[in-house]
Amino acid sequence: MPRVNRKPSPPPSPSTSQLTGNNKPLPDAVTRTDNQKYGVYLDSANVDKKTGASLFVNTNVPPPKFQGIGNETQSPTTYAHGTDTFERYQFQKGVKDCAHNAEEVQHGKPLLPPAKHADNEFTLASKEKVTGQVFGYSHEDNIEVSKQARKTNPNAVNHNANPQPGESYGIIRQHEPRNGQSPFHFAPVVARDGNQTITAEQTAGTSDAKSRNTYPTMDVYRVGDNQDSFHNRYANKDGYGKDAITVTTQKWGPQTLRENDPKPDATEPLSKKQRTE
Repeated sequence: MPRVNRKPSPPPSPSTSQLTGNNKPLPDAVTRTDNQKYGVYLDSANVDKKTGASLFVNTNVPPPKFQGIGNETQSPTTYAHGTDTFERYQFQKGVKDCAHNAEEVQHGKPLLPPAKHADNEFTLASKEKVTGQVFGYSHEDNIEVSKQARKTNPNAVNHNANPQPGESYGIIRQHEPRNGQSPFHFAPVVARDGNQTITAEQTAGTSDAKSRNTYPTMDVYRVGDNQDSFHNRYANKDGYGKDAITVTTQKWGPQTLRENDPKPDATEPLSKKQRTE
């Protein structure tokens, strides 16, 4: 999917006192959120994948500073921008699977990749926020759950999908995908600044991911904004269709199932062994 190019505004010159020791000026290519709480490299920054998987956090942000999966590393260098100082956290390589990546962020820990299950097993690890139903059972079921969410609370879907850190956006194609199309895309929210959400996203390949070999892409969306929402980015003819529905997903489980097992009821206790790395 092409992303919207947004040009970062040039930062003011940092004061001399802020550039002592391990301090450096915040790179010009870092786009900051409205209230200066966070900064990321958008795709338009044209940096390498590892550098791009960085989250800059204002030192004034109280813990927990963001939601990850627990393996993010903090740089010893801090970065000055005007009167603000930022810490940099490096997100590590993850599984090239958008849904699996989202569920790991939701749970705050690594989960067993799809390709490491037995041939007839799969894991469900999230639920839709409005309906409370388990998500990911099948594409047909995802469509039905997204429609139920829209009917139950139309103010909580599409442009108004409103995930908090540790929750995810999920956009669902409303018909069977054609060759080369994906049925959905999930984007886990790792931090928020007002109505701006910061995501760390993976894009699935053509087969089940087997290892952690891809850095996530950081992005920023604005809840309730028809131009800058997650829904507007992907609900179009070049994305998941103009009729696509965007919902919010939360952690559930994880629960390992076998092919032809019935869909679990999210209100019932887990009945099978949880599988994690």
